[in-house]
Amino acid sequence: MIGCLAATGPGGIRPWLLAGVALLLLGAVCLVVRPRRRAVPTPVGMSVGLVVVLVVGGTVAGPAPVARATDGDAGTVSCPSAGSTGTPARAPSTAIGGDTEITYVSGGVTVHGSYRGPVDPARPVPAVVIVGGTGAVDRNGDAPGLATGAYRWLADRLSDLGIASLRYDKLGTGATGLGPYAADPSALLAHGYDELRVQPVRDALTFVAGQPGIDTDRLLLLGHSEGGPLALTVTTDRREAPAVAGLLLIEPAYTRILDILGRQVQDQAAAAVTGGALSAADEKALADWMDLGRAEIRAGDVDPPPVAPPLPTATGYAAELQTSVGGNFWGSDPAQMVVSHAYRTRYGREYDAIDPAHLATEVIVPTLITCGTKDFNTPCGDGSPGSGVAAVAADLDPALATFVRLPDTVHLLRDITTPGVPAPAEQITRPYSGVLVDALTDFLTHF
Repeated sequence: MIGCLAATGPGGIRPWLLAGVALLLLGAVCLVVRPRRRAVPTPVGMSVGLVVVLVVGGTVAGPAPVARATDGDAGTVSCPSAGSTGTPARAPSTAIGGDTEITYVSGGVTVHGSYRGPVDPARPVPAVVIVGGTGAVDRNGDAPGLATGAYRWLADRLSDLGIASLRYDKLGTGATGLGPYAADPSALLAHGYDELRVQPVRDALTFVAGQPGIDTDRLLLLGHSEGGPLALTVTTDRREAPAVAGLLLIEPAYTRILDILGRQVQDQAAAAVTGGALSAADEKALADWMDLGRAEIRAGDVDPPPVAPPLPTATGYAAELQTSVGGNFWGSDPAQMVVSHAYRTRYGREYDAIDPAHLATEVIVPTLITCGTKDFNTPCGDGSPGSGVAAVAADLDPALATFVRLPDTVHLLRDITTPGVPAPAEQITRPYSGVLVDALTDFLTHF
């Protein structure tokens, strides 16, 4: 397929501190390639990055654009700009109806969702289950204080293409809430990640397959952020669920979760030291505390009381970062566990054991995988193991995979064409990625 790079502009550090949703943010370049194993082009313009619960901002800079590129007999094309689409406009399909409120049961939990099915069930259509990411994010991609609408937008794009969809409120969010665990959240601690997070995806597929007018040979999973490894897990281990015919990994988590969170903490701390908000000594103390917590979780040694925070008198940014590290690497609050924190649990250990790059080697269906070049939560990386989404793309079968770098696109799927990266509240005022729309259209045309 065609490869092309788009410019990233000069950037300046944009300091801001904000409470946010885990695994939510951004990156800059456009490249569409068939990945070769471990032979992925080095990304351009990566910058200091962000988020677990706090974000310290960054800078984006890059070289002048490469206007066109060729790839064998694929021909020559110009790289589309971030805000435009290269595919000619097409009239939205009228084959799919509007949202219908539905429920299905998974592991004793009544899961609430929004289903869009065919207007005429006599004309079978493909269907996609949209699997959301980490945090208090509901079926629409909305979290308290940050209504992104990203998953509803994805459902809209699927409807435009004549494809049915289901998006749902995962346990701990939206209408699903904590369900039978609401009265005693501590009962969650006896349950693992597969039961509470993976099985609802399998059961969502089963629900969709049973709806009138759905072609069960054309069922797909779309995973965003944490939803990426979830979709990979179900695709490679479906158990009693229907087979998956295709996979869409949109800004997916790219390595084990505690390593992703660790990188985010390190990047935040380094940026804070550079900006004078954190001392080098406090940075090291927090890093050592985080590393110890991660090692104990992975060793299964979580029964002893957690080690006390290393900065008991911390204030300002040091206190905020310490709270974030404590919640993620030392926490065991069951209600937080199923949302975005508290990995010092059975659930957290099982979640951390999932390695998306390893699962990618087992995928045998067509797969679209994307990374936004201003996405610092799930960055493109340089293709080396654990560096970012490009490494996962490299482990997919090149005969089945389509890897697309989205120019100037952040984790919330918006285009940020101005220098730097604004806060999420500003990001959601920007347009969605036109290159992502093209990628979805091109990939899903085959279904």
